[in-house]
Amino acid sequence: MNPLSTFKYTKNNFRKALPILVAMTVGVLLIYLFSLITQSTTEMTHITYTNLFSKYTMVCSNNENPIPKDYLDKISTDSNVGHIIPLIKNEGNLQYNGAFGSMTINCLNLYKDDISKFLDSLNVKLTKGTFPKENTNEIIVSKEYALQKKLKIGDYIGSEVSFSYGINGKYKITGITEGPAIVAIISNNKENIPREKIMNQAILFSIKNIKDKSLINYLSQDTPKNIIITDYYSVKNTMDDMLSIIGTLTFTLTSMIIIVMCISLGNLNYISFLNRKYEFGVLSAVGYQKSSLYFKLWKENSFVCLLGYISGMLLTTLVAFLLNQAVLYPTGKFIPLWNGSGAATAFLIPVFVSFLSLILPIKELMKTEALDVIGGVIW
Repeated sequence: MNPLSTFKYTKNNFRKALPILVAMTVGVLLIYLFSLITQSTTEMTHITYTNLFSKYTMVCSNNENPIPKDYLDKISTDSNVGHIIPLIKNEGNLQYNGAFGSMTINCLNLYKDDISKFLDSLNVKLTKGTFPKENTNEIIVSKEYALQKKLKIGDYIGSEVSFSYGINGKYKITGITEGPAIVAIISNNKENIPREKIMNQAILFSIKNIKDKSLINYLSQDTPKNIIITDYYSVKNTMDDMLSIIGTLTFTLTSMIIIVMCISLGNLNYISFLNRKYEFGVLSAVGYQKSSLYFKLWKENSFVCLLGYISGMLLTTLVAFLLNQAVLYPTGKFIPLWNGSGAATAFLIPVFVSFLSLILPIKELMKTEALDVIGGVIW
């Protein structure tokens, strides 16, 4: 017989441990589900912006003045540049709504011969339909956007169809893409502007090694007022600033849940201990040291908290999976099923609760004397 066995006590007194187990499960579910939702926002910024600019840098002029010749020469001769794509005049943007927030989708106007190379470099595949023909008001969109707007090949989008579309005119969908980047692409050069002239106004150039910032540093020095440079690091900094607000909200919510659970579970543990005070008095009377009994209380509480953490993680994963299958995937949205930082944050709940909720029970145990039990006095 092992009177200090954590597993045997929990197994034989499962009903007593159930309130703590349920409370821990709910607390972990709240924190981890919120972390998955915020992670979906991070993923949304990746697929709409960061993944594109991790492969490409955009340089364009916002007026009639061209991109400086030394910029173009430096870009064309730099060993870290893969290929250069001219950007025809932008006709607007589309809006993608994620599970938590929304982002703008880049609608790029490219020469037809550049479209396949551009998509391949992003690991984006045309899974349905065909590429847009030049000067025919045709467009390809991502699977996520098509699902969200209930669109299919042959449908029309644009401001002439509905003001909800941020792209000017009326465009026929000819293809659906899938991959780690959400973009929309048209191929309209109705003014027949030569490729060389367009190259002087706006370009995308691919980056071989994103960690090599020498070219970006060169372009960013004394940049003319008419030149706009959009690169991975400027986009990432903007996205990080936006996501930091969500991080602050997550920290605040986690702190509040931990405080509330420490108070509530501390009261539950105290009530449970009062019901077991005679048991601990007997153990003390037969020779068990108070330190061993303190450790017994902590092990029992930690074991139940750990079970609550595991069940909370499993339950949250199941909830996220069902939400994806039943609600989000059919509308082009998603919640990730795993978030390492969220799992670590949720683990703080059982860690803090397992220690802080024992303050009152241990204080009471310190006042419990073996002589009181031997003399028949329980309280």
